[in-house]
Amino acid sequence: MNEAERKSNIPGLIILFVALTLIGVILSYFYIVYQANAHNIWANIIANFVFGLVLAAVVYIIKRLMRITSNVVSVVVVTLSLAVAMYVMWNMWFVLMIEILYNWQEISAFGDMGHMFSSTLERLTNWGLFTDHLRYFNERGTWSLNSSQWYGLILSAVWAGEFLVIIAFPLIAAYASAGLFLNELNAWVKEKLMNYGFAAFDDHELDRLASGDIDVILQKPLETHGGPMNAVAVCYHKGEPTEFIALYKAGWDNEGALSKGRHIMTVRLGVEKIDALDAGLQAIHYPVAAEKNVPNDTPNTIATADPVEPTIAETKPQNEVIEPAAPDVDGE
Repeated sequence: MNEAERKSNIPGLIILFVALTLIGVILSYFYIVYQANAHNIWANIIANFVFGLVLAAVVYIIKRLMRITSNVVSVVVVTLSLAVAMYVMWNMWFVLMIEILYNWQEISAFGDMGHMFSSTLERLTNWGLFTDHLRYFNERGTWSLNSSQWYGLILSAVWAGEFLVIIAFPLIAAYASAGLFLNELNAWVKEKLMNYGFAAFDDHELDRLASGDIDVILQKPLETHGGPMNAVAVCYHKGEPTEFIALYKAGWDNEGALSKGRHIMTVRLGVEKIDALDAGLQAIHYPVAAEKNVPNDTPNTIATADPVEPTIAETKPQNEVIEPAAPDVDGE
């Protein structure tokens, strides 16, 4: 069982927060200076998307380098980091607008960086000044389109859209799985989800599975409709099968496909046991899947037709013999 990967990578999460915040603040400076000097709306929109995509790339790279496997915790950390970076960006934007509109200063990308950051730092602890300037610029507007001044609710909608584009891409990158990292291999691995959703394993069964007992899976009935269930995935490294399987909580998606959820455990079985597990599952359960029109070569889907009740023979372990019924001897 790969216990290390189940724990939150605290140093990695701290590095993710600090690095994303710093990079977000630095990119914010160039972004707002470009926005202030660009007079083409399409160029501004493209810059908005590029900003978000660069932040997403930063999140993805740090997650892989720091071996961060918890997607939910990653989303929380990235959200906090973006909140700090965007707050700093807004304060820098206020400084920029004051310099351009009232001091008639030409702002260059590199020449005024020190002044911009020092002026921004003085404002960060003054929340009242932040809200006052936000209200002030929103009521008066800072730019126009086709000779029409945008302010009030329209400008608020534009700001909200710009903000959502910037944060959406890094949040998606934070939630998207970077894969499964195996400490034993010191590598990220890919997974192939098996074609079966099992009734949920209890603690005793998980202990047996952790010790390498594949009969726990072979004797487990399929869960075909709505109950708590688990899914098993075979791990791959550089295209080659490894000796590991991963167990996940699972459910059905809207299209009736088996969808893995939270990671539960990773077990080192060995290639021979994995092959035996795959062959045993097909021998026991594939007839049921075939009646539901699920081809054997599509490992990620299970049909949502009404479940077919397995026969006694199908639910018995492979190594157990079913005794024939005794003959009727009444009257003898």
